[in-house]
Amino acid sequence: MIRSPLSLAVLYLFIGCMFVFWAVTDVRKAGDWTFLSIFCAIFATFDIYTAIRYIKLHYKIKKMNQK
Repeated sequence: MIRSPLSLAVLYLFIGCMFVFWAVTDVRKAGDWTFLSIFCAIFATFDIYTAIRYIKLHYKIKKMNQK
C-alpha cells in the first residue's frame, strides 16, 4: 500500500514534536543538557526536516497532476 507524502509528513512531524517534548522535559528534569536531550533534539531536527520535504513533495505532485 502506497502512503501519500502528506500522511508521512504528518507522521514525521508528530514524531519530531514528541522528541522535542522529551528533550525539553529531560532538560527541565536534569537542569542541564544531557546526552539524551541532545540526541532527542538532533533526532527531532531530522524528523521535522523530513516532514518539510514530504510536504514540499506533496505540493509538487499535486501541481504536476493539475497540469
